[in-house]
Amino acid sequence: MKSVITIDGPSGVGKTTIGQKIASKLNYHFFSSGKLYRCVSKYSYDENNKNFDDFQLTIDIKGNCFINNINYTDEELYTKNINKNSSEDAKNPLVRNLVKNTLLKFYDEINNDDIYYGLVIEGRDMGSVVFPNAKYKIYLDADKSIRGKRREHQSHSQETMEEIIQRDHKDMSREESPLVIPKDSILIDNSNNTIDETIETIIKKLKLL
Repeated sequence: MKSVITIDGPSGVGKTTIGQKIASKLNYHFFSSGKLYRCVSKYSYDENNKNFDDFQLTIDIKGNCFINNINYTDEELYTKNINKNSSEDAKNPLVRNLVKNTLLKFYDEINNDDIYYGLVIEGRDMGSVVFPNAKYKIYLDADKSIRGKRREHQSHSQETMEEIIQRDHKDMSREESPLVIPKDSILIDNSNNTIDETIETIIKKLKLL
């Protein structure tokens, strides 16, 4: 039977890289929920359209995102402008509900007889809101300064440490689906651990291999 592994946490803890590697080890699908928020913000900005009720958001079985039949490249989605706009749009209940429903439909469409055995999904409310009944939940954290340096490196200095701290505050203080440690999740601080060490810890704690 297919299962879901949620990975939540703030920026700079390695959710995407770690999630991708765990999914590869377990032969699971992988998806980063942040990509959907970026799609919504990119489309909204380009079309000057905030009528989120009219947005049709889908994910195909290969993990490609489409919004009103438009598919954006990663180069178009991962920009400083989209970083800012997606963070603001994520506060909107309509956007969060759109993303949640899209993710649930994607999971439902993963067939039990698929070559993949489940889904690894990362974000900021995957285990607390989108998949609250998931059997396997991880919350990653790390020291703010370390996370800031990681994100500066990953974004080629498009995101500064100050912007990371500001985003943390917005994510944790917003009224709609704030960033929290999900109930029954395993908390892992990887401030002093490598990606591979963190993955090894997760696999052991979840007893998946």
